[in-house]
Amino acid sequence: MKFKLLSIGQKFKYQNEVYVKASPIVASNVETGHNKMIPAYAALTLLDNTSEDVQTLTKEPLVAEEILDAFNLFYGKCIATLEKNNILVPVIKDEFDKARDEFIEKLIK
Repeated sequence: MKFKLLSIGQKFKYQNEVYVKASPIVASNVETGHNKMIPAYAALTLLDNTSEDVQTLTKEPLVAEEILDAFNLFYGKCIATLEKNNILVPVIKDEFDKARDEFIEKLIK
């Protein structure tokens, strides 16, 4: 498990020592009380799941179609706002369209 996925207050084992997450980047050693920055890439072992601030996944992961729908809504509102304020010119619209196409291409790969 990665450090960023832990909630503050959760205990974990890192480099054979037990820590509790104290902030988004710092953990406190349970035995010594010393604080230590934990690297984002560090592999940890979760020791409990009793923190009051436990984040649980209650929804299935997003699928590309849901992301695309949300992006199209965002894109449409951006274009409409630019048009309404007479800011959208063909060159800008072309660039936005290219960026949208690149986004969609990456999304469906």
